[in-house]
This record gives sequence, structure tokens and C-alpha cells, in this order.
Amino acid sequence: MSRHPLLRLFPQFRGSELRLAWGMAGLGVASAATLASPWLVAQAIDVDIANGDVAGLTRRALLYVSLLGVSLTMTWASRVTLEVVAQRAMYDLKRQLFAHLVGHDLAFHDDHPSGSLITRVQGDTEALRVLFAEVVLMVPADGLLFFGMFGMLAWTSPALLPIVFGVVPVYLVLFWLFRKIGAPYFLKARAVKATLTAFLAEHVRAMPILQTFDREQWTRDRAAAINEEVFRAEALAQVQPVWYFNSVMLAQRGAMVATLLVGGALVSAGEVTLGALVMGIGYLRLMFQPLMRLSHQLSTLERARAAALRVAGILDSQPTIADPVEPVPWPGLTAALRLEEVGFSYVEGTPILRGIDLAFPAGTSTGIVGATGAGKSTVLNLLFRFRDPTSGRVSVDGVDLRDLALGELRRRIGLVQQDVHLFPGTVLDNLGGDRERAERALSRVGLSMDLDQDLLDGGANLSRGERQLLTFARALVDDPEVLVLDEATSAIDPETERTVQAALDRLKTGRTTITVAHRLATVRDCDQIYVLAHGEVQEVGTHDELLARGGLYAALAQLQGVAA
Repeated sequence: MSRHPLLRLFPQFRGSELRLAWGMAGLGVASAATLASPWLVAQAIDVDIANGDVAGLTRRALLYVSLLGVSLTMTWASRVTLEVVAQRAMYDLKRQLFAHLVGHDLAFHDDHPSGSLITRVQGDTEALRVLFAEVVLMVPADGLLFFGMFGMLAWTSPALLPIVFGVVPVYLVLFWLFRKIGAPYFLKARAVKATLTAFLAEHVRAMPILQTFDREQWTRDRAAAINEEVFRAEALAQVQPVWYFNSVMLAQRGAMVATLLVGGALVSAGEVTLGALVMGIGYLRLMFQPLMRLSHQLSTLERARAAALRVAGILDSQPTIADPVEPVPWPGLTAALRLEEVGFSYVEGTPILRGIDLAFPAGTSTGIVGATGAGKSTVLNLLFRFRDPTSGRVSVDGVDLRDLALGELRRRIGLVQQDVHLFPGTVLDNLGGDRERAERALSRVGLSMDLDQDLLDGGANLSRGERQLLTFARALVDDPEVLVLDEATSAIDPETERTVQAALDRLKTGRTTITVAHRLATVRDCDQIYVLAHGEVQEVGTHDELLARGGLYAALAQLQGVAA
């Protein structure tokens, strides 16, 4: 049986055992000093003041101040130490989570929205930090304080024990009611706030479209309606702590009145001393500190438990696409890259590819065309081993791609996509960080650019052509043997396309090139063209051969006005 997800996170604290022990011991010392303070006051009243011992009273007052200083100092030092330990543990957990996500396969990321994964790395780890820093490591000190007060009263004034601690059952009832009544309101408030956050994120991002279609007023009205719902939910949720804490304070004040009345009678009867009564009232005031923290800690524990389950779920998920135990060296593409009787389904029972055979001979250029949903992008996913075929195999010179190390495979195949995505940072950052290789890649695409230039907002300070050429350079940094172009020139203007096409002509020389396109003009000069439809190869040949055949390709060419 697997361990509780919270217990599984304790290995994150390895190497910090000494700091943890010191921090928790410091909190114990602070609790002991706090516990001793009311007893000192009782001794000052019953001994020093009763006997008129000014010197003794002075010494006891100095000891009281010293204990207060010890309590404050040890609490501060321990909390700082424990916070540093918790921060370090969560830092390591974040690194572990992010490394796990980076190494996960494409199918996993398709099933898990990026926003959800960001919440796991940021929000859930923060919930765990709060748990460890404010609950797990504080509970022993609070337990010492709470039960120590029982012990002190039982030792010094047992008659006061049932009076002072008679309020505990009242508090427990109030706490149960608060959890029972308040929880649905808090859940509702979180749900509607999440709705508002999602609405704002979506519509702020879509502001140009909203303004273009004159939808601003509709957006304002919708936002106002959601805000009104948030207001009502939040108002009802925030009322819950108000009645709860007021009830707790009322119970505390009632307990103090009862203690004064009954304790005063006991003092008059000589059963307890005045100092003991003052000590009992002091413990009554202190008692609510750990009890109130418990209210907060239980809700923190629930959030952290849910966070730990989500984090553990991510860490437990194993990539379906992984390196083999003993990878085979890259054989070198001298014959062909092939798809051999490959079938593939994203959903069982719904085939996307149906036993297709494709061959990309070394040093040639191949075009893949077809309507949306024909299976073109799936072919590319298989070539990069973002997915594995359901049946058949993908091979390079006879070696199954599943026998190769993923990093080695993907260094040998360069990819340029239609959607230009540049990362924040400098040009050099986007080209891998190696200055010499980055300069060589830029030279190959004919792009002159300062490697230390910052790319603002994903390259907004560059022209469309520069951004596209920069993605070409990025694909060439590792000098790949295969170059895959996925609609690489479909979203640029004709003038920019001529510049990019000239760069492409240089890049294709000496490389195996695979071009996926909707526009036939992009593939007309390829050595061979595959036409896909419904996950099958419908036609294969050169541009002229396919036109002469008068089939699907010829119909597409006529529709697009592509000359023979």
C-alpha cells in the first residue's frame, strides 16, 4: 500500500534534519517560557507581595521580563529557521515537479491544461509550504503549551482545573458548527471566484476582438453579473468567521467571568490562593491561542492534503514515451526514414492513420498534403516520437525509433512550424545558448542579428520574416540531418515568403526535407509528394505526375489555381 501523499513529501526535508530539530526545540523552549510566565505572576502575588519582599518581587519581575525575551527570541529564531527549511524543501519540490513535466510526453500535456499544471507547481507547493511551516512544525509546540497548562494547574491548583478548562467543550462545539455551516459557503465563494478569474483572463486576452465586433458593453454586463455573484458569495462566506470568532470570544469572556466568580469564592474559602486565581485567568487567556490556531490549521491541512494528492498524482504519472533501457546509437540516415504499416489512434476505436507506408529517402525532399484531419500532423508526431504508433513502426535505416534515445532522435530532426513561438530572453537564449553554433545557424539562414538582443513579448520587436527566419535558425542549431517544415510559410506575406523561401532553398541542400502543407505551391518542387485522406495514402508521385493522374491532387491544384 502506498504511503499517504503528505508522508511521501517528507523526503524533501532530507539534509535539513538538524535545522528541523533545532527549530522545533526552539519553539518548545518558547512554549515553556510562555507557560512559566503566569506561574511567576502567581508566585509574585502569593509570596513576594504577601510578604512585602520588594527585592524578591524585583528579581521575579526581572525573571518574568527575561522569560518574555526568551519566548520572543526563540519564537523568532525558530520560525525563521523552519521557514527557510520549508522554502528549501518546496524549492526542491518545484524543481522536481518542473523537471518531471518537461520530461513528460505530449499526450500527458494534451490531457492536462497548462493552467492546471502551473497551479500544481506554484499554488499547490505553496499550500504545502504553509502546511509544513505553520502546522506540522507548530503543532508540537502548541500541544506542549496547551497540555502544559493542564499540568501546571493540576499541580498547583487542582480546584481551578474544571473551571478554567470547562470552556474547551464549548469551543469544540462552536468549531464543529463553524466547519459544518461555513464549509459550503467557502466552497461556493471559491467556485465563483474561479469563474470570474477565468472570465477576466479570457476576455482581457481577447480585447482586440471584443472591440472589433463592438462587444464591450456585453462584456461589461457579463462581468458585472459575475461580479455580483462573487459579491453575494463572498459576503455570505465572510459572515461565517464573524459569528464564529465572536462566539469564541464570547465563550472566552464567559469563562473568565465564571472563573472570577467561582475562583473568588474559592479564594474566600481559602481553597486556592489569589495568585493561583490570577494564574488560572492567565492560562485561560493563553489557552485560546493554540485553539484558534487549530481552526486555521485544520483548513490549511485540508488544502495541503488536496495539494499533496495532486502533486503526488503528477509525480506518479509516468511518461508513455520514454528512453529505452539500452538505447541504440543513431545509425545515420543513409537509406530512408520510414513509416511501415503504421496505424494510430488518439482514442481507441477511432483510427487516425490506417496502416500507411511512407518513405523519406535520404537527401530527398518530400511533400505531404491533404485536407484538415487527413493525418498530416499525426505523421509528424510519430516522426519526432511525440507519440508511438498503435501498430507498425517508424524506423531510420531499419532501426525502430523506439530503440533510440529521445534526445538523440530530436537533435537529428529539425522542426519549423507555422506558429512562431519565441521565448522571453535574448536571441542567444532562443538559439540554445552556444554562441558559436548560434552564429553559424543565423548565417545559414542569411539573418544578421545581435545575439544579445532582447526579444520583447515573444519577438514583437521583430518583423514577421525575422521571427520566422529565427525559428529556422533554431531548427538548425544542432545541424540536423532531417528538416521538417510544418506549414512554415503559410502565414506570411508574399514578399516575406520570397525571402524565407530563398533561405529554405539553402537549408534543404544536403538534407532530407519533409514539408507538410495545405498550399500545393509549397510542395510542387519536392522530389515526391504524398497525398493523405482519411488516414490513408491516396496518391504518391511528383507534382507533374499527380496532375497528369487527374485524381485528388489534381482536384486540389485546380481549386487552388496551381499551374502545371
